[in-house]
Amino acid sequence: MRIDSRVGSVLALVLVALAPFGCAKVEETASPVSDVQPLYDYPLDTELRLDHVQTKSTHNSYHVEPPQNDLLAWDYTNLPLDRQFEELGVRHIELDLHLEGGVFNVFHLKLIDDHTTCASLVECLTAVKTWSDAHRGHHPIVVQLELKDESTGAQEAFFDELHREILSVWPLHRIVTPAFVKGTHASIAEALKEGWPTLGLTRGKVLFTMDEHAELQRAYTHDHKDLEGRLLFPDSEAGDPFAAIMVANDPIGDALRIAKGLAAHMLVRTRADSDGVEAAADDVTTRDAALAVGAHFVSTDYPAARDSTSYVVTIPGGMPSRCNPVTAPNNCTPKDIENPSQLLTP
Repeated sequence: MRIDSRVGSVLALVLVALAPFGCAKVEETASPVSDVQPLYDYPLDTELRLDHVQTKSTHNSYHVEPPQNDLLAWDYTNLPLDRQFEELGVRHIELDLHLEGGVFNVFHLKLIDDHTTCASLVECLTAVKTWSDAHRGHHPIVVQLELKDESTGAQEAFFDELHREILSVWPLHRIVTPAFVKGTHASIAEALKEGWPTLGLTRGKVLFTMDEHAELQRAYTHDHKDLEGRLLFPDSEAGDPFAAIMVANDPIGDALRIAKGLAAHMLVRTRADSDGVEAAADDVTTRDAALAVGAHFVSTDYPAARDSTSYVVTIPGGMPSRCNPVTAPNNCTPKDIENPSQLLTP
C-alpha cells in the first residue's frame, strides 16, 4: 500500500471527540491503536473530497413489503443493509426512527407498514458497521435519519438518547462530525467554502444526517445558530450558518435550489423515483435528471433490476460510485472515488 505522509499522520491521530452532548466543548484525542484507518493506494485521496462524489441511495432502506399489500408505493423490499453495500453499491441509506419505550425503532408506519430488515437503530447501525469494519477502503457511508417523533417537550433528552444509541455502535473517531468539518472556522458554512474534508481523511467512516424541518431541527441547531455538541447534520438551506446537507427530493422542481446548494459545497440528496410511479410507467425522466443535476445521493426504491419492470437506478460508470458530473475535477475517475480492489480491510 502507498503511504501518503499527510493523510497517514492525520489518520493515525484524532479526528474529533465530543464532550457530553449537553455542552458545547469539543476535544481532540487519539484514535485507538487497534482501530486506526488502514492506508490504501488512492493517489488522489489528498485532493478529492466528499462533495466530489455521486452515489446510489435507497429510500426507506430497511423496508420489507407488508403482507397482502395492494399499494404500489409499498411494493418493494430492500436487501439487508450489508448486502445493499456489497451487492448493489449503495453508500447512502435512509432510516425512519420512532422513539418507543426509550429506544429508537426503525419502521415506516406502525401496524400497516412496519416490516423491516433491522428493527432498531442499534441493529441497523450494527449491520452498517460490521460491513464497514471488513471494507475500510469505502468512501464515507451516509445515514439519513428521518425523525418521526417531535418530542417537543424534551428535545435535549431526545437528542441525548439518539447520540447515545449512535455512539453505542460507532466510535466517535469514525464519524464525520460537524465539529470535524467546522475545524477552526467560525461556522460550518465558512469551513465548506474550502470544500469538505478529503476522501483520505474520511474513508472507512460514517456521516449522519437529519431529515427534519420543524421543531426538532430548530432545537438541534440551537435556534438555527450552530451544531455545537451535535453528531448529525440537519437538512438546511444555502446561507444557513450550519448549511452542509440539503434534502431536495425533486431534481427537476428543486433544480435551482440544488444548484445553490452545490455552489455552497453542500451535500445534496434527491430522489430518482417515488411511490413506484416512474417504475410503473418505465419513465426515466426524473432518474436522469437526478443524475445530471449533480445531487450527491440519488435515492431509489429500485436499486436492482426486477422482473416486473425494466426501470432500475444505477450510477453510470460507478465502481460503485462515480465522480460527480457537476462538482468533481476533470482528473477524477471512478476508481479514485472507490476501487473494489482497494476496499477490503487488510
